[in-house]
Amino acid sequence: MPSRRSASRRAGALAALSVAALPCGPLAPYAAAEAVPLRESELPEANFAFAHRLGSGVYEISGRTVQVYSLPFEWRLREREPPPADDAASGAGRGRSGLTLTLPVTLGFFDFRLEDVLEAGLPRDIATLSFVPGLRWDLVAGDGWELQPFIQAGIARDRRSDLRSRVATVGITADRHRGTDLGRLRLHHAFEYAHAGIDGFPGDDFALWVSGVELTRPLAAQPGRRAFDWAPYGALRWYPDAPAVPVLSSAPSQGITRLQGEIGVSFGTVEPLRVAGVTLPRIGLGWRFGDRLSVVRLVIGERF
Repeated sequence: MPSRRSASRRAGALAALSVAALPCGPLAPYAAAEAVPLRESELPEANFAFAHRLGSGVYEISGRTVQVYSLPFEWRLREREPPPADDAASGAGRGRSGLTLTLPVTLGFFDFRLEDVLEAGLPRDIATLSFVPGLRWDLVAGDGWELQPFIQAGIARDRRSDLRSRVATVGITADRHRGTDLGRLRLHHAFEYAHAGIDGFPGDDFALWVSGVELTRPLAAQPGRRAFDWAPYGALRWYPDAPAVPVLSSAPSQGITRLQGEIGVSFGTVEPLRVAGVTLPRIGLGWRFGDRLSVVRLVIGERF
């Protein structure tokens, strides 16, 4: 029976092969090369206090890797219920909203070589860690829109510098799905505001607006008799209040790129695939770009 270590190495090899497909330059060893200063346009992707809002992925930033993995644990407290038949027929009432307790754990790994994954498996030294639980409501608005307002509050930690941050987030997402001749179209809008208080440093805030579109189309191939699909997407990200410079001596003092775009594609199963009770996320590739910004990432889960 294979050992845990060999299984870890195989998992690491698969991860490395996936990332090897990204059009990124060579990665310098953390211990042997000087840290490459982050460009001001890249700072939102490098602030550990807000990593829980960045989204899972493997990012290439100024020749360095920033790997963020969000574990979206949650517990459904209440299912969404439609309005009574009489109210639904008359258009009055919207039923009871759903309610979910979210318990996301976010792990961050910085400046390690992907080549090392093939030799030693996945990294064991977690650079950043955050736990930001919250509540998310699920309700239906007019014209087929699904709204999910949410609140979160918790702690983020940078283990390398032994810094801690108290962080709180409020926001709302809006999605609308409809069928088209080309596939299932999804319109997405989201707004969120977050505040972080880092011990010994001034507080930091950020506000983000995201608008995106995604088109899901079936794939003809059905390995294992399971239906797969693919979904190209595009999004605009606007920071009306961008994160401040992170605690890095090499970080510049100028502003950041407030308007960013992203295009990419994701792949998954038509029916969500669950293993040992855990729903496997969609996998894809994305390119985030803007003025002085070019970040290629491996998309894990949510695209926007």
